[in-house]
Amino acid sequence: MVAETDPKGSRMTTEAALSAFSERLRTAVAPLVVAKTALAHLHQGVRHRVLAKGDHILRAGTVADEVFFVHKGLLRYYFNDPNDDGQERTGQFFDEGIVVTDAESFLARVPAEQNFEALEKSSIVVLPRAVLEAGYDEDHAIERFGRLMLQEALIGSQRRAGRLLTLQPEDRYRRFIETRPEVARRVPQYLVASYLGLTPESLSRIRGRISKKGK
Repeated sequence: MVAETDPKGSRMTTEAALSAFSERLRTAVAPLVVAKTALAHLHQGVRHRVLAKGDHILRAGTVADEVFFVHKGLLRYYFNDPNDDGQERTGQFFDEGIVVTDAESFLARVPAEQNFEALEKSSIVVLPRAVLEAGYDEDHAIERFGRLMLQEALIGSQRRAGRLLTLQPEDRYRRFIETRPEVARRVPQYLVASYLGLTPESLSRIRGRISKKGK
């Protein structure tokens, strides 16, 4: 495994990141069991990165050749809305234990439409395409894990659209803080507004109404 260590944060060490990733793999493929040799080969090919706030792991226009496991921290994907003069829109937030990539770009090998950015200092495990494909050939459990990861990444990119189409603005915000309270506490409100398809002013009014109802 190629290591990128963080001298300031022991919780973001390569060892801790690899352990969390391995546990995620084992849980995802159960009752299948990954062979020790195949797992060792996979570990040798993945990379650990510690991201600073604002770092990008994928930008629109480039082909996604890697899948990312979030060990610690918080990421988002955003895109430029062609229906609104290219305005930046936040599509989803990704916290600990989530696997992310632009699934369409990865699968079809076409330029990505999404940008992936760290919202805070973060620790990730990077799985290159070649390493995954070698794992697929070596062990069926790893092949299953790769398929599940890409399905998860695709669902993550679609979840926002479904909510915005079916919920009223206040209900969107209530659903967000109810289902992802920890993320809601960590994300700046202007990005929450972007994710919910609202202006910051509209979100402020919604939060004010909810606060008054709670008194």
